[in-house]
Amino acid sequence: MVDATLRMGILNIFLDLKEKSYASIIYITHDLATAYYVSDYIMVMYRGNVMEFGDAEDVLEDPLHPYTRILLESLLKVDPRQRWREEIELSGLEVKEFEALGYKFANRCPYAKEMCFEKRRVSCWLYAK
Repeated sequence: MVDATLRMGILNIFLDLKEKSYASIIYITHDLATAYYVSDYIMVMYRGNVMEFGDAEDVLEDPLHPYTRILLESLLKVDPRQRWREEIELSGLEVKEFEALGYKFANRCPYAKEMCFEKRRVSCWLYAK
């Protein structure tokens, strides 16, 4: 944890390395704003599993996975007139053990289907064809 000024200095060093040296950097953070600032691609993970991956702008501005949506909707709003979405509901608020083949977010996902507890080929069946 560093103060805001030092953090921005470090992030600008990352950007400089990326642009001038064509270096790839893996930036692991809970801070979606800084991830968006320095990243070309973003991977959203939940309990060690990839929930969504793609172009940073696409993932953060038009998230497809329910977990990514909930994560973004839970961020504090700068405008005090905007309130948190009241309708966000997670099932199973406590973390539970999951079946070995089950999808880790299934017990908390508002869109979970029976197959989410049985199969594990994609992160979200909502978009599977």
